Amino acid sequence: MMNTKTLILSLVVLFLASGCAKKAPPVAWESIVPKRIVDLRATPREGRLLLDWGVPKENTDQSALNDLSGFVILRSAGILVGEECKGCGEKKTVVHEMKWESKEEEKKKRVAILFEDQEARKVYVYQVVSTNRRGYPSAPSNPVTVFWDHPPQVPRMVRGEEGDKRVELYWEPVEGVAGYNVYRRVEEREFSSRPLNRELLTTAHFSDLNVENERKYIYSVRAVRKVVKTEVEGKGSPEVSITPTDLVAPAAPVGLVAIPLKDGMELNWNRNREVDLLGYYVYRRKTGEKEFKRLIESPLTKETYLDTEVALQQEYEYAVTAVDNSIKRNESPRSEEVRVKHLYQ
Repeated sequence: MMNTKTLILSLVVLFLASGCAKKAPPVAWESIVPKRIVDLRATPREGRLLLDWGVPKENTDQSALNDLSGFVILRSAGILVGEECKGCGEKKTVVHEMKWESKEEEKKKRVAILFEDQEARKVYVYQVVSTNRRGYPSAPSNPVTVFWDHPPQVPRMVRGEEGDKRVELYWEPVEGVAGYNVYRRVEEREFSSRPLNRELLTTAHFSDLNVENERKYIYSVRAVRKVVKTEVEGKGSPEVSITPTDLVAPAAPVGLVAIPLKDGMELNWNRNREVDLLGYYVYRRKTGEKEFKRLIESPLTKETYLDTEVALQQEYEYAVTAVDNSIKRNESPRSEEVRVKHLYQ
């Protein structure tokens, strides 16, 4: 008896061959096989090959595909001679069978699988076939050709500099590569299958402007080698953790006034408009003193302050600063100073 792989491959070959024969009356099962997959992609990722494709939802007669049972991946291999392939497409073999059984799988829009058995100086052609529960296959998908060779070396000396809503990455250039891909993740998550950069980076530097302050990001850089028409990506660099931080201080408060009262000196000022405002610090110095001294340990949340530690007939100068809620607690320049003598009787 023929094994499953041989049977499926024979059905695929028969399906392809039927297009060359004379037209015959319609056969019932031919009208209800899955539609041919036309969006198969092959993408080298970290020394491996990622195949992905869309899950077919219809049969060839446009009826709903309710009996999908899985996929069969076909591959032919040839030898890379210069920039040409010797022997490509001559012999297709089944390299993987994927069962499609659970309800969760039926909800997926795309399927992906990684291959790690590529050999240097080889050319591979992949196709995918869908099968239904009666064992009938679709036509083979669009073919994708992969030119393979040794992946490039791992980038070294990767370092990052945190900025305000930005991260700058630098690394040591790798010889003989076409460029680089940068990947990012947050804690407890894995790297995406797609790099941050839309196009291959040609310099050993990347600016990530799509980050939030005070959030930890983890980066890895991978070098890419061009093999004919395929960009073969190597292993990722050691991970680098960077936390961008707010470096912009609030504006200096304005409208400061000081009013002598019986209980002390009351200060008032206008409210700052920064969304990340934490509060205000109050500073004071006596006439003749060189430096201002901060009067409070924790920032005030209101735009008023009563200084009770004042002496009658003493002249004081006051200023106020604003501080944000970032880790660095960025503090604004001091407001315009006000000078006032405590004359209340």
